[in-house]
Amino acid sequence: MKETLSPALSRSLAVAILFAVIGGLYYGIVRPILDNYNETQASIEQMQDTLERYQRAARDLAPRQAELAALKQRQSAQAGFLQGANETLVAAQIQNRIKSLADSTKSELRSTQVLPSQDEGKLRRIIVRGQMSTTLAGALGVFHDLEAASPLLFLDNVDLRARPAQLRDRAATLVNTDMMDVQFDVYGYTHASN
Repeated sequence: MKETLSPALSRSLAVAILFAVIGGLYYGIVRPILDNYNETQASIEQMQDTLERYQRAARDLAPRQAELAALKQRQSAQAGFLQGANETLVAAQIQNRIKSLADSTKSELRSTQVLPSQDEGKLRRIIVRGQMSTTLAGALGVFHDLEAASPLLFLDNVDLRARPAQLRDRAATLVNTDMMDVQFDVYGYTHASN
């Protein structure tokens, strides 16, 4: 026996099958394509944002490089020069350096005196006179370390005097252990605007 469905039921079943096929096509084909499209769009927007940041960075590169070059030039222009807010502080730096070097060589620093500064073109010479009692090796160590480090310092008017024989041990000969009185000027340069 063959049973037939009523026309209303047939139509309802046909509509249900049609919706099932359309739903299957939508969730099986269309929905994955739309999800992939949305993900691709989001990725494109993220890449465009990144590209804009890199383009901004590229536009800022030339000014940043110019600023870096100016800083390097300023730093190299300052290299070797004494730095300080005023001449008194700069002279104090020189005095401290002399004292630390005298201490390191076990020399007796008797005095330091700040001499009047001298303008030399765009530069200003800051001068400190020092007096110490030391051995020849101690004096050489102090002098070497003064001139070898940065900022650059220079020696001038060096006066080495051996102590009189009555003050020395009569059995000692002039070797590195003999004490001597040393007087010297140390100077460095700063920019005249300081």
